[in-house]
Order: sequence, then structure tokens, then C-alpha cells
Amino acid sequence: MSRVIESRPEVLKRAASRKLYQLIIRWHFFCGLMFIPLILVVSISGCIYLFEDEYEDFMYEELLFVEPGSQILTASELLLKASKAHPHMNPVLYKISADSDRSTEIVFKTAHQPKPVISMEWAGDGPEKLPMVMNAEKISVFINPYTGDILGTINSGDRLMGIVKDLHGNFLAGDIGTKFVELTSCWLMMLMTTGLILWWPRKKTKVMGTLIPRLNTNKRLFWRDLHAVPAFYFSFFIIFLVISGLPWTDVWGEGLHYVQRSLNMSAPAGFHSRALKSDIANAGKMISIDNVIATAKQQGYAGNLNIKVPHNKTDTFAIEVNSDDPAQRPSMHLDQYTGDILAVSDWKNTAILAKAVTYGIKLHRGEYFGVWNLVLVLITVLVLIFMCVSGVILWLQRRPKGKLGAPKYPKEYKQPKLIIGTTIGFSLFMPLLGGSLVLFILGDLAYSKIRRV
Repeated sequence: MSRVIESRPEVLKRAASRKLYQLIIRWHFFCGLMFIPLILVVSISGCIYLFEDEYEDFMYEELLFVEPGSQILTASELLLKASKAHPHMNPVLYKISADSDRSTEIVFKTAHQPKPVISMEWAGDGPEKLPMVMNAEKISVFINPYTGDILGTINSGDRLMGIVKDLHGNFLAGDIGTKFVELTSCWLMMLMTTGLILWWPRKKTKVMGTLIPRLNTNKRLFWRDLHAVPAFYFSFFIIFLVISGLPWTDVWGEGLHYVQRSLNMSAPAGFHSRALKSDIANAGKMISIDNVIATAKQQGYAGNLNIKVPHNKTDTFAIEVNSDDPAQRPSMHLDQYTGDILAVSDWKNTAILAKAVTYGIKLHRGEYFGVWNLVLVLITVLVLIFMCVSGVILWLQRRPKGKLGAPKYPKEYKQPKLIIGTTIGFSLFMPLLGGSLVLFILGDLAYSKIRRV
């Protein structure tokens, strides 16, 4: 039998390939060990939050639905009735539903707040990050638009989906929690990248184990394939969910906002904008909300409408169409004294980067192309959850009793420039990842030295 003798360069190349593979396994292992618990929290809370509308329709049915009548009261009448019921609060948002069997929702906020916390947030569905009051005590008042009867109220702090949203966005820990969510997202990107490298066949490509999981085999290969193969098919969707969620974060999101401003690609004054002001020289009696609605209808606004009510003497009325399609979500601001239109924000005037952010937010929330968008996001997140669970099972299967079972760092291995360059690229794209990578590398070196002692 003939034997193929490899040349020294080939031997060195194969050895380097094995060491690189060993290094990638080690990085993948520690990424998962550190962040799988947080990824599970973000993923599970995100799955629940996808069904916010369905949950609230079921839980608050008696507040959200009414028996259709023959004549709807004016918005001014409904706003007056709700304001009398809550004299120590100010109305800030008036919501009109296009459905005849829906109640009218009016959001009120406490008139005085000690030391309000201001945070830069992507208001509503984008497309621009704005300063928002985060600790405002708000209640939603639901009123029958046909009879004027107040059906009840919901405190914003009591809404389960509000708690789930905070869990998903900041681990219920405010600004610090937001940074941990961002860090989790960054390391999930690293997990996906190293996972795809490990999935890539090193030798001859085989369908089984690469594109189709091997189910009739030993437990190790069974769980390995169930972990790797679905991850490959859904890798694009998982990475998209991560990137489309980053605009909500503190460091990355603020960086994106800076880039928008620098490139002059910020969105025109949108519904939540505080930059536009009413002319105080005309200060007098505020126009009625009915005038605002009439102006909007003259401009072709129809369907579900949100109306921002002025909160001080210089604020404006703002009105927008509440649609899942960003292109069908125009908004405009009106002077609260004269009713003059101060600015109009429509899709044609929105910069391409702001459009991309808005589309990303809509797709991330499973809202853009109806139920199929929601189903795709749900399946993607469920696959991610299964990847976490199967990854833990794989670790427990190979972990020696009483030991961590971390893959060893390859001996006498000099990392290729491509790996170093790619890591630096990731760090520049996600600054929090770069900072944490320094700590990770220092910790890894210390752990490796402790193991050798």
C-alpha cells in the first residue's frame, strides 16, 4: 500500500489549521459560558413581547372594546371628560382607533416630577433618537367614544408587557442594564461568527452533519448536529435581529445617532420631536384638538391616529398615522395657538439611513409584513433559545467531573493577521465588545497560567 508523504509546509499548514480550530473552539466555549444566561433572558422576554397586542386585547378586553354606537363624541368632549376625572395630571397623548368597536385611549402624565431622568431613546418606531423622560408616571384612560363613559385606567408601571419590555431592553436595571444588553448582543455576534467557522467543513464537504443533522448516531454527534445545523440555516436572521436591535442600545445607538448627524442623514422632525416650538408671541387660547384632527384629515390623514398634546406654552400639537408600514406613517406639527402647520415629516423626505433604522425596527418587532414577519422572528428566536440549551447539553456531555472542561489554548500558536484584523474590526463596529475583549483576553491569560501551575 502506497503512503503519501506530506511536505514540511503542508504539515505546518495542517498544524496551524488545527491550532486555529482549537482557538476558535475555546473562544466559542467562553462566549457561550459567559453570555448564554443573558441571551436566554433577552430571547425569552423578546418572544413574549412579540405578542403584546394579543395579550393586552385579551387581558384588557373590557377597556379596549366597546359596543359601536351611531354617533361619536368629539375629541374635545372626550378629552374634557377624561381631564376632569384626573385633574392633577396632564394629557400628553390622544389615540384614535379606526375600528368602530375600539375605545379611545388618552395618556396622562403627572404634572410635577422630581428630578426627571432623561434618556436618549428611539421614540416609538424611530427613525431618530431623541431625549425622553424615563421616570414619568403615566396612566392610560380608556373612554367610550359614543357615550363618554370612562371604562377604566391602566398605570403604565402595572402593564406586564411594559415590565417584559424593560427586561428585554435593560434587564430591569436602567442605564446599566441597557449596557449589559448591548454587551450580550455584541458577544452573541461573536458566538455566531465563531460558530459558523466551526460549522464550516474542514475536509470534504458532506451533506450529513453539515446541511442535515445526523439523528441516528451517538448522543454527542446527535446534539452537535442539532446545535450546529439549524444555527447555520438561521444565522442570517439571528445576526439581523442583533443588528436591528442595536439602535436601541446606549453606546452603539448613540454612535449611530452621531453618524446620522455627521452625515446629515437624520430624519426630519418627527412625531416625538421637541425641537419645533409654537410661537409664544401668539400665546393665547390653545386651539382645540378637534381643529388638529380636522387639519390632519384635510391633509389626507386617516386610520389609526396618534395626537401629541402640548405639555407647556411652547410645545406643539403633533399628529401621526399609526401604521406598521413606515412609508404610510406621516406626521406633522401644528402651532398650538394658530394651528399653522410648522413641519411635515413624510417618507419621501426621510434620509436613507433613517429609513434603514425604521425598517430594521419594524422587522425586529415582527410588524412590517404582517403575521409572517412575527412568525419568522418567533421561529428565529426559538432556534436561538434551542441553540443555547443544546450548547449547554454539549458542554455537560464533555465536561470532566468536577472541572470546567474549557478547551485548552493552543501551544506555541501565533494568531494569524486575519484573525487579529477581524477581531479589531468587530471591536470598532461594537465598542463595548472591544472593551470587554481586553478584559476577556487578560482573564483568559490569567486562567491559562493558573491551570499550568
